Amino acid sequence: QTPPQSILLDPFCGSGTILSEALLLDYKNLIGSDISEKAVEDTKTNINWVAKEFNRELPSHKIFKSEAADLAKKLHTDSIDAVVAEPYLGKPLRGQETKQELLKQAGELKQLYLQAFQQFYKILKPNGKIVFIIPRFKFANEWITIDCKNEIEKIGFKALPFFENQLRLVYARPNQRVAREIWRFVKI
Repeated sequence: QTPPQSILLDPFCGSGTILSEALLLDYKNLIGSDISEKAVEDTKTNINWVAKEFNRELPSHKIFKSEAADLAKKLHTDSIDAVVAEPYLGKPLRGQETKQELLKQAGELKQLYLQAFQQFYKILKPNGKIVFIIPRFKFANEWITIDCKNEIEKIGFKALPFFENQLRLVYARPNQRVAREIWRFVKI
């Protein structure tokens, strides 16, 4: 819900899937970062390939190595229009994890995400938007969730519903161990 001239950031860019999709949607100002140098190089390679393969003008872009907790040191305050990210979702699950292991992983990810949102608050423009994936983990017949909505709102964001009374969308296939909660936030 931002115009194509907006500055779009994926702070967990991986191999560049979100930025490639943004390029195909004609976004003109893309920024990506990742903690992995290989991910940064893969993103650069994939964005160039998408531009060539789909006859798109390569937009203004900056792809660099950074931890999400350091973004405000590398990007200007109030400079980003939108953040779209599927962050690190934790270690791959094999189905043998104990509930305690999954709870520990959920707690570690919650801290990572809250650190990232603190950075987003600094670099997002007023009313800047975020689309962010938060995982949930299957244990037996229950889901272990990462409840960080209230803390994110205390940082200075408001959750935006997708539909009336539906703050998040949940994507999971049958028998999947990791589901994705898709959240939208706005900087207030």
